[in-house]
Amino acid sequence: MDRREAPPTQLAECAKCGGRIRDNPQGRHTLYRCIDCHQVGERCVDCIIASHEERPFDRIRMWNEDLGFWEKTNIAELGFVWSLGHGGTACPRNHSPSRAMVFLHEHGIMDLKVKFCACLNADSDAAQLIEHGCWPATWHTPHTAFSLTAMATFHGLELQATVNVHDYVKLLCRMTDGIAPDNVKDRYREFNSSMREYRQVRARRRGGVEMHATPKSGELAVLCPACPQPGINMRPGWRERKHPYRYIDALTYSIDGNFHLGSKAKETDEADVALSEGAGYFVNSKDFKTYLEKAPEPPAEPTTCNQFGAMGTGKYKGKISGVIAITCRHMFLLPGGIVDLQLGEKHRFVDFALVSAMQRYLSLRLLVGTYDIHCQYIRHLRKRLREQFGEVIEELDSIQSSELPAIVAGVGKYHLAMHKGECRHRHSLHYLPGSCMTDGEMLERIWAVMNTVARRTKEMSAGHRQDVLNDHYSDQNVRRVHSMVPELVEKLRVADEMAHVSTEYIQCVEKTINPHDLATWREAEEEWKEKVVDITQHNGLPNPYEPPQDATLTSQAILAQLQQERLAEGQSGPTADVNVVHTVMELRDESERLRAQVIAHNGSETERSRLALRLENYRERAAACREKYMSTIQVAVDSAMAEVVPKESSEAFPNRDDIDDLEKGIPVLASSKGKAVDGSSRTPPRRSRVIEEMLTILDEGTFRLPSDCHSAVREHKSMAPFTRLERALREGQANEALDVLRLHLTTHLALTVRKQEGAGVIHNTAADRRLQEKRDVIDKWKEKYRHLRLLLLVLGMSDDDNTYRRLNDDDCKAFTLLVSEQKLGDSFKKPTWIWGDFGWAEKLEQGEIREFVGHAMRAHWFRHNALRTRWEEEVNVRLEEMWRTLAFFEHMERTWLVRADVMASKGTALAGACVSARRQAHRWTRLRHRAEQAFPRTIDQVRVISWSTKTI
Repeated sequence: MDRREAPPTQLAECAKCGGRIRDNPQGRHTLYRCIDCHQVGERCVDCIIASHEERPFDRIRMWNEDLGFWEKTNIAELGFVWSLGHGGTACPRNHSPSRAMVFLHEHGIMDLKVKFCACLNADSDAAQLIEHGCWPATWHTPHTAFSLTAMATFHGLELQATVNVHDYVKLLCRMTDGIAPDNVKDRYREFNSSMREYRQVRARRRGGVEMHATPKSGELAVLCPACPQPGINMRPGWRERKHPYRYIDALTYSIDGNFHLGSKAKETDEADVALSEGAGYFVNSKDFKTYLEKAPEPPAEPTTCNQFGAMGTGKYKGKISGVIAITCRHMFLLPGGIVDLQLGEKHRFVDFALVSAMQRYLSLRLLVGTYDIHCQYIRHLRKRLREQFGEVIEELDSIQSSELPAIVAGVGKYHLAMHKGECRHRHSLHYLPGSCMTDGEMLERIWAVMNTVARRTKEMSAGHRQDVLNDHYSDQNVRRVHSMVPELVEKLRVADEMAHVSTEYIQCVEKTINPHDLATWREAEEEWKEKVVDITQHNGLPNPYEPPQDATLTSQAILAQLQQERLAEGQSGPTADVNVVHTVMELRDESERLRAQVIAHNGSETERSRLALRLENYRERAAACREKYMSTIQVAVDSAMAEVVPKESSEAFPNRDDIDDLEKGIPVLASSKGKAVDGSSRTPPRRSRVIEEMLTILDEGTFRLPSDCHSAVREHKSMAPFTRLERALREGQANEALDVLRLHLTTHLALTVRKQEGAGVIHNTAADRRLQEKRDVIDKWKEKYRHLRLLLLVLGMSDDDNTYRRLNDDDCKAFTLLVSEQKLGDSFKKPTWIWGDFGWAEKLEQGEIREFVGHAMRAHWFRHNALRTRWEEEVNVRLEEMWRTLAFFEHMERTWLVRADVMASKGTALAGACVSARRQAHRWTRLRHRAEQAFPRTIDQVRVISWSTKTI
């Protein structure tokens, strides 16, 4: 950098022309150079002007001999006058003085005199400026202009980095004079207005709409090449596709509101309409106004679900509170699918946006839609459309019909958890036929980008705001067009892989299920799928994707099963053994709870009385149990102790100790070293006499179970029945511990999401407190399960048991058993270790346990069979999208080539437009070539993929 600032080696002559510097006019006895030209040396004033007649906006530096540095100047200050036309020479017919103009260019803002062409056939001044790469601020006698390079640069920064006009103009002021930027002429207002025109011209050129023509509805919007576009990219014969596979030709869309993209309550010019009125992504404002004034407003519908903010229960402000928008599954905003909201998301606003966006898709046979409140919105949609559009539709230019194709109504996977239980399975994209692997949250991703623009647009006038938003939406759509090929290829790869994985898993499970049950489930699934797509049949529709609410496997159920087994074997006596073991386990749990309450006793008399009452109840239960215990378990322990002797002397005998556990390969956990499940020491610190007396009552009520005994004792034949009984009951407790752990893990995730949705010290402090409480509970139940698993190992369970596996921290993730527990991304995960092979279930006797397992198996099969089906649908649709994308590229290529030929036939007047059309055609040619190289050739085949038969 310093070498670039080096002074000239001599000031005697110009290295270009050889002229003497002293022969130049007064004040020009120095050398000049351009910092934007590469490998160009110092020049005299005449040479620097001559070399920049075609580059008047380059940054010129003049060597100031007195100050000793390269001083900033420009070609206008050196006396240059920019002559337009005639190859850069002044027009011989223009005898008027040159016009002083202000030019905003990519390097700053400068004053420059301009000499326009005044010939009889000369274009207007504005047209001459555009031809020479500058955009006029006004169309009659312009005095300000902007270089197209500066406008293109700002446009790119605006779309990519959300730079606003004010900041960009201020930057150019600083580039002009970094010390006194406020002294630079401000052209913010002129540049802002010209950018509106520039955006409109670019949109028209991209859409092939002539500048003087009135664009048709949605004509300036960028369409999705992968979605079905009737008359453009639909496969021949698509109307004859069989009913179960109509989803392949369906349009999948999503509706959502955004209350950041509103407009402040400020007075604006009513004549300031959008230049893209009705031709972009917003609805036709004239038709929308007519609709609001003349269509009857539907009555408020009582909610059948939760009170969602989208139904008007939130707080809104501003002249426009936000927008409602519609996008396809590929995140393309649909033409005519955005409407400005007044207060909340009233149904009539959403109705108009939906009908407007679906005008080009009315010939389709099926629509798959998602909306946060679809459970409420879809209920009376048809009725509302008939009543609202029945009489007014004749006055709406942009609406031809309000009769929409059949709609499969879903709720986005993220928002589904906010709905009531009866809504979830009816509108879950996990289960709805034809929904593929769409998550229904496409607009949330778009809003994440568009919210960065909201701070600008809410300050704009109504027309300017719509133009800017339309431009941003088009830019997002264009970028997705260009990335469509690699995206589809990657989506197909993932879908193909997951379809094979899910099919392989469900086939493995089905081999272990009773064929009769499987056939019954398939029949029920088909019946459910037929009803769920019809909103009129939702009332009373059962939920086959989760077990009944009362289907729970607990230790009580296991106790009842063991008692039934004993009675069936004619062993009425030992039934008491079951009750004794179970009662002792209950007393153990109650003792732990009471011990924690006693230790936490705050000393108040009221609390002491309550604890005393509970302890007395505990002592009575323990006394009642002791008589049975002494005649059953204690007898077995005494019998074992009389016949066995430990290998080494042990102070703990007949109880377990660490040495005995290690010899048996049992890990030594904290809970086996005299510590509680929560890790706290069982030896309390010095306490008051009252607390010590309470703890003594609990210590007196202890009983020895097989899991407490030395291995030599518990393995004795007299202990075998009790060991088996305790193990069965401990398994029930382990099941309960896993159920509770699963619940808390899921709610912890929900709390985490809630924290991320808010901000501020108060919000985060409360959220952190709740999260910490939840983590403490999770840790407690993790240790509870690990303690129970340790006891199962002590009682003879193998360490590699497939049901009660080792629980690592990485395993502690929510297990999806209920619809409410499903989360985004679950479709890509394999089932947890809890569920897998169901062959063992067939060996169970009839009863509550068998019934529970049957419900769980059924729900598990329904969910994973639906997952398999969704992945197969995804593959089928992705392949069809590839075919449609290639057809779309070919159509657009042909369209632009035809336009170019038409323009060429009209002579030289449209020569530039002809070249532009050919450039557009080449763009689509490149995209077509890219698709042909990347897409599988099998997309030309008309067939449906089925992994169950391995045909592809």
